[in-house]
Amino acid sequence: MKFHLSPRWPLYLLGSLLLLLSLVTIVGDRGALHLWRLRGEKSRIDEQNYRMQRNNDVLRQRIARVKHDNHYLERLAREELNMVRPGEIVYRFSKPESRPAPSPAESAEPLTESEPSGQ
Repeated sequence: MKFHLSPRWPLYLLGSLLLLLSLVTIVGDRGALHLWRLRGEKSRIDEQNYRMQRNNDVLRQRIARVKHDNHYLERLAREELNMVRPGEIVYRFSKPESRPAPSPAESAEPLTESEPSGQ
């Protein structure tokens, strides 16, 4: 049996190679899809980095105030450590609890207590 090649075999081979190359370029380990995911991850990391830098700036300012501003340091000690000066009296008030408004039936009850019978 004799093997016969089509005269267009170089064209088929070239088309197959181009198709394979385009698949590898899009889906491969370092393909376009991977690059797209990496760009998304980079943008998320950049946003996180920006937030952390802003937080660091706030903390640096707070450290500078603690080192150089005695009034700020005193306020922090009073608020966070519950410190007081000698002779000061601290009043603490409980926070009001959120209670639902009384229903009309509850508000109709008498305000005075009834006396128990002495029998």
